[in-house]
Amino acid sequence: MEYADDRKMLLHSDRPASRRKIADILVAAHAEFFANGFSATSIEAIAARAGVSKVTVYSWFKNKENLFGEVVKAECSQMRKNFVVANLEDTKLRDILISAARGMLDFLMRDEMVRFERVLAAEVNRDPKIGEYFLDNGPRVLLGDLTNLLHVAIKRGEIQSADVTASAEMFAGLIMGRMDLFLRYGHKITMTDEEKRKRVLRAVDAWLLIHQT
Repeated sequence: MEYADDRKMLLHSDRPASRRKIADILVAAHAEFFANGFSATSIEAIAARAGVSKVTVYSWFKNKENLFGEVVKAECSQMRKNFVVANLEDTKLRDILISAARGMLDFLMRDEMVRFERVLAAEVNRDPKIGEYFLDNGPRVLLGDLTNLLHVAIKRGEIQSADVTASAEMFAGLIMGRMDLFLRYGHKITMTDEEKRKRVLRAVDAWLLIHQT
């Protein structure tokens, strides 16, 4: 997916009024997409919620696909901070993975996120491109960030892996296990902070044991 021109325009707008409009549009788009999914959300509804014109939305984001991508990227931005390679300079890999795992658990167990994924999954049957918009701007970006971090950890001799992408996927699988499936199909799961802490530690330590040098 190519959003370079749109992102360049967003990043180089330094006028406060423009920044406020962009922020308002993204907040409105988040509310609409997460409540109604991609197909049922319209630019008109987003513009009305943001208090701007349709022309303004189109002038900044060009189309609904770009706007959807920006919303997904914004949702994942906090999690991406856990996978910054520079973190390895002064933080142990285990501590980085524990922080990332807890962030992932909290993020994916949010009621809002669970509802959004259910709606999105139903839409993919009608239009597979919707799933690609989501994957390209969310899960695949996070997987790429984690893979880059693991490559550096391997070069530093902290872990070993014959297939780094598979190792990154395994990490996510160990964190969520079958909970992801249960949540998507309507099972209500609640966990205390202590239960989350224990789950994260078990998953991270099991992953590190598999990848120890």
